[in-house]
Amino acid sequence: MKRVLVTGASGFIGRALVPALLGRGFEVHGVARTLQPGSAGATWLPADLLTEAGRAHALSASRPTHLVHLAWEARPGRYREDPVNRLWAAASIDLLARARADGVARILGIGSCLEYGSQDGPCGEFTACRPTTLYGQAKLRTCEAYIAAGAAWGRVFVPFGPHEPEARLIPSLIRTLRAGQTFDCSHGQQLRDFVYVDDIAQQIAAVLDSNLTGIVNLASGEVRSLHSVIAHVADRLGARHLVRFGGVDAAGVDAEPVIAADVRRLRRVTAGLPAIGFAEGAARSVAWWADRLSGTV
Repeated sequence: MKRVLVTGASGFIGRALVPALLGRGFEVHGVARTLQPGSAGATWLPADLLTEAGRAHALSASRPTHLVHLAWEARPGRYREDPVNRLWAAASIDLLARARADGVARILGIGSCLEYGSQDGPCGEFTACRPTTLYGQAKLRTCEAYIAAGAAWGRVFVPFGPHEPEARLIPSLIRTLRAGQTFDCSHGQQLRDFVYVDDIAQQIAAVLDSNLTGIVNLASGEVRSLHSVIAHVADRLGARHLVRFGGVDAAGVDAEPVIAADVRRLRRVTAGLPAIGFAEGAARSVAWWADRLSGTV
């Protein structure tokens, strides 16, 4: 039996990952700080992973053969420079050591494209990292520990889809335009690698279910301008006239000209996997938010 412990299982990516793992025949145990409504087929464990007791309990209660570590501070407007990143790095490295001591055979830590820092083009797994945020620095420190221990490490680029935090770009855009309000944004010439959340869940599941070790980029491999992404979503809502490009100045990471991935390494384990892709993912995101904003679900 393949038994996987998923930290952060109740979060944005975790919600999509649980069914992807179940579909691959894993027995799934999800960690959350408080008990969650049962996702069909998964077992939930209440644990605070920032405590030693919480980490020990999660491992002893699930007795996993596999571990996917997603949990981290990720609230928009806060996570990039929050001092709690240092605590998460220490907790994540301790979780790794405990999992290895307990005989967990396969470990996959989830990192971020912000580990790479400012780059001139798409990042490959061997691109030199120079993170500019505390979040990126803490993730990179954790990555180095996981790689040294023979684990795998996935770097997520720009996920979007249902359950995405409301303050992120696409949910904020949808909510604003559906309210008939003007959406002010930057010039939008920045290039980004957007990947639908169900696609990234399938990528994580495929990497976990392989023997791939080291760093792997988790992304679509398709580069889009923010202008094109915003325009596409606005057109689906019939509200392009409400978008004001150049209405605000981008700063910091948001002003980086390129955040994109080379995904050739990922394709070794995901070749042939069906992908939802950007256009269909955007349609599903608009529909999901429309249902919630209209109060139908």
